Amino acid sequence: FSPQGSPEAAAEAAAAAQGRDPPAGGAARSGKRAAPTGAGALQPAKLSRAELYKPPTSEELSQLKETEDLFHSSLLRLQIEELLKEVTLKETKKKKIDAFLHEINSLLSAIPETPETELTDQAWLPEGVKVPFLQVPFSVKGRFRFLSPAELKVVGSYLLGTCIKPEINVDVAVTMPREIFQDKDNLNQRYHRKRALYLAHIAQHFSKEKLFGSVKFAYMNSNHLKPILLLRPRGSKDEKMVTVRLHACPAPGLFKPSRFYPSKNNVRTAWFMEQSTPKEGAPEPPTPHYNNSILCDTVLLSHLHFLSSAAADFPGMKDGLALLKVWLNQRQLSKGLGCFSGFLVSMLVAYLLMKRKIVKMMSGYQVLRSTLQFLATTDLSVMGISLAKDVDASLPVLDDFHQAFEVVFVDPSGLVNLCADMTASKYHQVQFEAKRSMEILDDRTVDGFQVLLMTTKPMLRAFDHVFHLKHVSKLQGTCKKMQLLNELMDRGGNYVAAALPFVVSLLARGLARRALLVTHSLPQISEWPIDAEPPKHKDVGPLTFGLLFVPEFAAGTLEKGPQADHPEALDFRTFWGEKSELRRFQDGSICEAVVWQADTVCQKRLIPEQIVRHLLKLHMDIPESSICYTGALLESVIRTGQEASGTGEEAMVSVVCSYDDLSRKLWNLKGLPLTVTAVQGVHPALRYTDVFPPIPMKPIYSFHTRIRTKHLLLPSEEKPCPAYIAPLKIICHMEGSGQWPQDKEAIKRIKAAFHLQLAELLQQQHQLVCRPAVTHTDVYKDGYVFRLQVAYHREPLILKEVVTPEGMLKYQDTEESRQLELETLHLPYLTSSLHGLQQQHPVFGSTCRLAKRWVSAQLLSDNISEECVDLLVAFLFLHPAPFTPPSSPQVGFLRFLDLLATFDWKNNPLIINLNAGLTDADLTEIKNKFVAARSRLPVMFIATPKDRWSSMWTQERPSAQILQRLLVLASESLRALEEQLMDPLNSQDVKMVFRPPLDFYDVLIHLNPNQIPRHLESVDRPLKSFSRGVVKNSTAVKILFPVVDYDPVQCYLQELREMCCRSWSDRVAVVPGRLWVEMKGWRLNQGWALALGCLAQPLFSTQDAFSDLALFFYDKHGGEVIAVLWKPLSFQPQPFKVASMKGRMVTTLNNELVCIPNVEAILEDFEVLGEGLVKSIEARTEKWTI
Repeated sequence: FSPQGSPEAAAEAAAAAQGRDPPAGGAARSGKRAAPTGAGALQPAKLSRAELYKPPTSEELSQLKETEDLFHSSLLRLQIEELLKEVTLKETKKKKIDAFLHEINSLLSAIPETPETELTDQAWLPEGVKVPFLQVPFSVKGRFRFLSPAELKVVGSYLLGTCIKPEINVDVAVTMPREIFQDKDNLNQRYHRKRALYLAHIAQHFSKEKLFGSVKFAYMNSNHLKPILLLRPRGSKDEKMVTVRLHACPAPGLFKPSRFYPSKNNVRTAWFMEQSTPKEGAPEPPTPHYNNSILCDTVLLSHLHFLSSAAADFPGMKDGLALLKVWLNQRQLSKGLGCFSGFLVSMLVAYLLMKRKIVKMMSGYQVLRSTLQFLATTDLSVMGISLAKDVDASLPVLDDFHQAFEVVFVDPSGLVNLCADMTASKYHQVQFEAKRSMEILDDRTVDGFQVLLMTTKPMLRAFDHVFHLKHVSKLQGTCKKMQLLNELMDRGGNYVAAALPFVVSLLARGLARRALLVTHSLPQISEWPIDAEPPKHKDVGPLTFGLLFVPEFAAGTLEKGPQADHPEALDFRTFWGEKSELRRFQDGSICEAVVWQADTVCQKRLIPEQIVRHLLKLHMDIPESSICYTGALLESVIRTGQEASGTGEEAMVSVVCSYDDLSRKLWNLKGLPLTVTAVQGVHPALRYTDVFPPIPMKPIYSFHTRIRTKHLLLPSEEKPCPAYIAPLKIICHMEGSGQWPQDKEAIKRIKAAFHLQLAELLQQQHQLVCRPAVTHTDVYKDGYVFRLQVAYHREPLILKEVVTPEGMLKYQDTEESRQLELETLHLPYLTSSLHGLQQQHPVFGSTCRLAKRWVSAQLLSDNISEECVDLLVAFLFLHPAPFTPPSSPQVGFLRFLDLLATFDWKNNPLIINLNAGLTDADLTEIKNKFVAARSRLPVMFIATPKDRWSSMWTQERPSAQILQRLLVLASESLRALEEQLMDPLNSQDVKMVFRPPLDFYDVLIHLNPNQIPRHLESVDRPLKSFSRGVVKNSTAVKILFPVVDYDPVQCYLQELREMCCRSWSDRVAVVPGRLWVEMKGWRLNQGWALALGCLAQPLFSTQDAFSDLALFFYDKHGGEVIAVLWKPLSFQPQPFKVASMKGRMVTTLNNELVCIPNVEAILEDFEVLGEGLVKSIEARTEKWTI
C-alpha cells in the first residue's frame, strides 16, 4: 500500500492537526522508525503537500464549530480532554479489577451456612468479628441463619464506565436469599440487623483469605443504618487500585412496597423506648428515612438498568459525569451523610435526558453546563422532581415526599427519595455553587477550567466565618429540648442527623439578613476494622458550619422586629429570648428590637458570633464552651496597643480625616506664587493598608535632649528609644507655569523654596508646627506628622533628557526619572485606586495588613515591596473566582497564602484589573507579550491598567530565590493554619505561622528591646514594655517637633549593608543610646541636621562591604533578632587583590595567596557597629565552612 493514500495515515494526520494523540494503531512519530510489529505494521507516513492542505472534512468542521460555540477556546476543549484522560480508568486496570471480582464471586459461594438462631443470640459469630451495627435497643424479635447469596451483581458507576480516579469504588450487590427472612422483618430494624449479621459472617471468612489486603466495614455515605463491607486486593500497589463495596440487599419481591410509603410507620415507639406495653391510642409517627433506607436496597438493580439505558449511545454522558464528579469533589460535596454523590448526579443527568434538557448528541462539556444550569435555577427543596414515568394512582405524590423530606428527587420506581438524607441547606449550597460556576463559565476573562475543576474549595477558604460544634454529643440535649423523639426513631437513634436540619434552619433564620448562605460540613465516619466495635454517633468528630456574608448587612448592630401590637411580635420575642426589647424609632414606631453590643469594627464583624452563641444556647441547649468560633482568630496579630481594643480600623479613619483636612488647607493656602493643583497621599495608611496605623502622639520633653535654639528634640541617651513616628507622605502638585526653569538642578531649588514657603504659610495661617527641609516639609498636625513633597508635572520629562556625544537631545528613562515617576505619578494612582477598593470591600485593608504582617514576620519585608503585597491582596477581591470576594480578613489572608503558593509565577502574569481598566483584548495582549519576553521580565510579574509591561512594583525585588522561599513558607503556613483552624479540640495557637523558622540562618544578631521603638508590635507582645517618651496626643499648639522616622535598627541595618568593614570601624559607632553618630572632634549640636538626615540617607556612600558577603533579614514590626545568611559565593577563595580586601583575610591555597572572609572580624564589626543596640551575636559555625 502507498503510505500517502492510506486511510490510517489520514486519520493520524487529522488527529495530529487537532492536537489529539494519534490512534493507538499508528506508530508514534519520533526520530527513530518504529520497529515493525508484524507483517502489517504501519510505518510513519510522510504526507504529500496535497494531503496537508486538503479541505477539512465535515466532521472536523463540526468539531471546530462546536469548539467555537461551546468552549470559549480550543484550549478549554483540550484541557477538558486531558482531564478526562487523567481521571478515567485504563483498560489494563479494568482487566485486573474484573479478575478480582471473579475471585470474590467464587469465594462467596464457598462460605458455609450456619444454623438458625435468635437475632439476639450472636454467640455463633467468632471472636474476630463484631456486628457492624449499633444495636440499640438490643432486644428484637426474629431469627437469623446464613445461606449462600442468591446472586451477585456489579452495580453502580463501574459498569457504566463513569467511575473516576483517584478513588475507584466498585459496588457489588449481594442478594440475600428469601429463606432467611420472616414476616414483619420490615419492623424495628430487624431487616437492618440481618443485613449487618450477613455482612459480618462474610467478613469473618474473607479476613482469612490471602486474596485480600484489607477487609473492613464502613457506613454507606456515613448512614448508620447501612453498613457495607470494603474489600481491597493484596499488594501495596493493588490495595490502592480499587475498593470493592459489598451491599447486602433483599431478594426481589420480598417486601410489599406499600409498607414503605413516606407516611407509614415501621419503628414502634414502645420497642424504641424499651417499654413493655404500647400507650393506648397513641398514633405511631411516620418513619420516612427508615423506610427509604430499606427501599434503597430493593432498587439497586433497577437503577443500574435505568442508567445503562440512559448512557447507551451517549458518550457525552460519561464525560459529563466525570466532569461533574470532579466539580463536586473539589467543593467537598460528594462524601458524607446527605452528600450530593456521584450516583445522585448520574440520576440527575438521566432526568435531564428524560426531560429533553439534554440530548444524546451533546458533548461532556455541554452535559456539565446543562446540569449546572438546571441546578442553579431549580430549588428541589421547594419543588421536587420525579423520574417515575407512568404515574400509578396508589403511589405517593411529590407533596407526600415534601412533608417527609427537606429535598425531594424521586427515583423511577416512584418510591425512593434519592435526596432523603440531604438537608435543605446543603442543597442550597450546591445551588449556590452551580450559579457561581455558570457565571464563571460565561466570563471570558476567567480561566474557567482552572477555576472550576482544578481549584479545591475547602470550607475555611470558601466561607467568611467558620465555627465548630466541638462535642456533637451535646446534640442529644438538643433532641430532648426540641422533643425530637420521632426524628430519632426515624434515624435509628442518630441524634446528629436528627438535630442537624433544625440547627441549620435556626441559624439561617437568625442570620437571615446577614448571611447569603449558612451551611454545614457533612458528617463523615471513616471505615473500621472488622474486629472493632462500630463507631458511635459521636464519632463523626466536630461538626463544622460555614457562613457566607452579605457584606452590607453582616456587621449591623440592630435587629429590627415587628411593631409591638402586631401578632408576629410574640414570635419575635420567643425567637430572640431576653435579648428582645421594645424600642422607639425615629419614625415614631415602637418595635421589638435586638441590639448587639459592639464598639469597634472588629467587634462588629463578630456580631454573627454573638448571634450564633445566643441562639444555640437559647433553643438548642448547646453551651458556649462547645462552640469553637474561628472567624477572627488571626486578627490578634494586628491589634494595636496592649488593651484589647480594635484592630486599627478606627485609627486609620482618623488618619484619613486629618489628611483630608490638611489637603483642604493646602488647597486654600493664600500667598503661594502658584496654586496647588492636586494633593495626593501615598502612605499606606492613606489607603487603609498600614499594618499598624499611626497613633497621634505628643513627645514628653524629659525623655529627649532639647536643642532650644533650633526648637528641636533629640533622643536622650539615658532613656529608651522614643516611640516610632512615621511620616505620612503626601505629594503636592503645583500648577504648571512658564516661570518653572527647564534645568533639573534649578527645579530642585525651586521645590526647596516651595517647601520653605509651605511651612511658613501653614504656620501663619493655620498655626501648624512645621519643619522644612530641602526635599520635603514635615507638618505636625493632630499628633501625626505629614511629609509634604512638592511635585512639578514636567520634572520627570526633564530628568529623561540625555545629550548624545553628537550633541543631539534625546529622551530615555533614567534611574532618577523612574524613581520620581514612581513617587509622584504611580504611587498616588495606586493609593487612590486601593482607597476606592476599600470603600467597596470593607475588609480589604485588614486583609492587606494581615498579609504584610506575615511577610514581615517571615523577615522578608525588605525583599518584597508593600505595594506588591497590596496588589496581590487586591487581586483576591477583584478576581475572586471560584470564591466570592472575602468578607472577613482571615479568609482573605488564607486565600492570599494560597495565591502565593499555587500561582504559576513562571508561566503566567498576574493581571489585576483595577477600576476595570483592561478589556479582553488587553488581557490577551498582555499574556502574549509576557510569553514572548518572559526571560527579560521580573520573576513575579504583576500587570495593572497603568502598568502593563514593566511590573514596576516587582522590578527590583523579590529575587528568584526569595520568591521561592516565600512560596515554601506560604504553602507551609497555609497547611499548618488550616490544620489548626479545622481542629477545634487542640489548642489553636494561630500565631505559630507568624513565628519565623530561624534554623535556616547562619548568624543571629540579638537586639536590646529598649532600643527597638516598635517593640510592642511584635507577634508575641512583650510582658514588660518600656515607656517610650510620648503620650497620646493632646490639643497643644505650641509644641516642639517630635523625632520622626527614627528606628535605630533600620539605621543599623543600613550601616551593615552599606558601610565598609574594618577601615571605618575605629572611627564610627552607630549607638542608639548616644544618639546616632559620634565622630572624633565633631560635636553633635553643630551637626544636628546631618544626624537627622542619617535616618533617611546612608551616612557614608562607600562601596558595599557586608552586602556582598551576606544578606540581612529583619521583622521591622518589633523583631528582636536580625538574621544573617552568608552568600555562598563569598566563601569561595578569591585571588589576592589589595582593592578587594574588605572583610577578608589572606591565606595560602596550593602555594597561592588567596582571600577568604575574615568571619571573626566581621562578627566583631557587627558588635562594634551596634554598640548599645546589639545584645549578643549567635554564630552558628556548624552551618558553614570556609
